[in-house]
Amino acid sequence: MTLTAHDAVRNEIITSPAQLRSHRQGDYRLNSKRLGGVLVEMGALTAELADTDLQIGRRPGERIGEYLSRKGWVTSDQVYLALAQRFGVPYVRLRDFTVEPQALRFVPGKFARQHMVMPLVLDKQRLIIAMTNPADTDLLAMLHFMTGRAVEVALASQDDISFSISVHYGDEEVKTALEMLEVESASMEAGTPSARDTEASANEKPVVRLVHNLITDAVIRRASDIHIRPREHGVDVHFRVDGMLRKEREFSKSLLPAVVGRIKILGRMDIAERRLPQDGRSRIRYQDKEVDLRLSVIPGLYGESVVIRLLDIQFAMGKLEDLGFQGEDARRIQHLLTRNNGIFLVTGPTGSGKSTTLYTALGEVQRQNVNIITVEDPVEYHVDGITQIQVNHVPGYTFARALRHILRHDPDVIMVGEIRDPETAKMAVESALTGHLVLSTLHTNNAATTVTRLLEIGIEPYLLNSSLLGVLAQRLVRCNCQQCLVEEEVDPDVRKLVGAGPDTRFFRGAGCDACHQTGIRGRRAAYELLEVSVALRELVVAEASAADIQIQAVRDGMTPLTRHALHLAEQRIIPLSEVYRVRLE
Repeated sequence: MTLTAHDAVRNEIITSPAQLRSHRQGDYRLNSKRLGGVLVEMGALTAELADTDLQIGRRPGERIGEYLSRKGWVTSDQVYLALAQRFGVPYVRLRDFTVEPQALRFVPGKFARQHMVMPLVLDKQRLIIAMTNPADTDLLAMLHFMTGRAVEVALASQDDISFSISVHYGDEEVKTALEMLEVESASMEAGTPSARDTEASANEKPVVRLVHNLITDAVIRRASDIHIRPREHGVDVHFRVDGMLRKEREFSKSLLPAVVGRIKILGRMDIAERRLPQDGRSRIRYQDKEVDLRLSVIPGLYGESVVIRLLDIQFAMGKLEDLGFQGEDARRIQHLLTRNNGIFLVTGPTGSGKSTTLYTALGEVQRQNVNIITVEDPVEYHVDGITQIQVNHVPGYTFARALRHILRHDPDVIMVGEIRDPETAKMAVESALTGHLVLSTLHTNNAATTVTRLLEIGIEPYLLNSSLLGVLAQRLVRCNCQQCLVEEEVDPDVRKLVGAGPDTRFFRGAGCDACHQTGIRGRRAAYELLEVSVALRELVVAEASAADIQIQAVRDGMTPLTRHALHLAEQRIIPLSEVYRVRLE
């Protein structure tokens, strides 16, 4: 089939103002077909897939296009091109697009964030604006009235628009806050504004908006943490994305007391206390996504330093496959979680994703309509329908003491945040032996040493033999950005150390706009799953060494963590340097 000039226009991804200027609304027309039909018409989707029941396997609230893209049947660009054809508008990839400064003057940042729009190009009396829903006629009328220009629409993804807003309006927010924030010169020179002054300035609209937008920008960029670091003459803001700290912006030192004050108000902390560390928590809702915030404020040499950890509830309560657990292993974990008694442990160092994996496992268990009680320090995610208990060491309410009370509360499943001492370990084993499924974490390097660690801290071999179901040892590895793959140069010694073949090619992300020039896009679990077999139980009773347990586990079908990570590198999912980083000896 020969494409016409009209078809070529409709299938073009716009990446520059020049391209967008050359397009007119008349170049496009509405398409009455459904999204699947348009994708088939484009050649992006087969007719057989389009005819299947696309409701099966979809998450609550997930759109058809998001589902098709997640399954890997189409790319996100193909989905948005198809949507653009349906609406009869051009599709703009904003991460590659240079927004014209004169267009920004017509739409304030607050309006852009509130309505998720991004001004792109001013072409005489024509203002072209990117939107997520080109069919919103009320919003178009508002834009026309506000700008006094003829408004034309382009389609862009919600993530792209959010990212573009944070890039182009971020400095404006800091400037506005500085201009409108009233701080007495004498107080600022002394370096210790009064609590009343700090609270008043923390509640002023520019500061409230600045802090709110800082947090939403972090959510948009998939950050796990926000770091606000005071220096001698300024304040730096870093986001931790995919395990790496990136400097995002900086602001004046004069804003620090108000910004920290606002964060303390969010976390219900004492705004007047500046000498001692404080912790708090809060929750925000952004674009139908609930995110828990864990707030930490510590006094430093140049002022109070803040770290905000962002915990995505929906992601944590998703599916095992979303974390990187592959087909057969995901089924094996699900099988273990259907047991009505026993212990299942997730192990690894701090920051290896243990809590997220446990909460995802709880999501699987919750579908069985059982009574779930957790005891944690601190409670990571607030989950509806689960009884969650916070450990409090001051009055002596420890993990072990909480477990004793939990057993009288008729639980089916118990999650212990961490096994830290012999008393907690023994209580967990006793709970498993009395007919409860117990989920917990432990700080060990691999699955085999977890068994020996439990024996070392005083669990009798016959009790462990009867209660332990399995151990999942995991690390988080950084994934390649699939849009900028290049071949990776690998040192021969590294190949030998991780067991890679001499001729196997490996790839890494070179860096592009989609990954902020890092070459990394997302993280997933590299892991080893040890299921306690009959042969392993005999080794436990005999108090065998970790080396012997490891050998038997591999015989029983366990893929060692290093081998699993290498398999991901062979599939171009991660670079070989990540395998080298997380390898186990």
